[in-house]
Amino acid sequence: MKSCSRRNLFKLAGAGSLALLLPATTRFGAAFAQEQLDPADAQAKALGYVHDTTTVDNGTWASHSADQVCSNCQLAQGGDGEWIGCAIFPGKLVNANGWCSAWVKAQG
Repeated sequence: MKSCSRRNLFKLAGAGSLALLLPATTRFGAAFAQEQLDPADAQAKALGYVHDTTTVDNGTWASHSADQVCSNCQLAQGGDGEWIGCAIFPGKLVNANGWCSAWVKAQG
């Protein structure tokens, strides 16, 4: 039976840890390649999502006002660009000037 030194044990443990982390890093990289939310998506339609807040049907969505946009919503997840993340639509990007009925005023 071959004996294993402590040094070799730590080398093998380190290599095994890297092998376990590799799938996680590829998923993390894929997070940057999110696609834009399609307003025809079932969840988007149910919440009245539009890419442009000025196109909201105020007859249907009486709680809407023109100053409510995704970029000033509490549910927005970072980003200063035209397309930002949203907690309501994970894995999708919403337009910063968009709106949905889940809009909540951001604090601050």
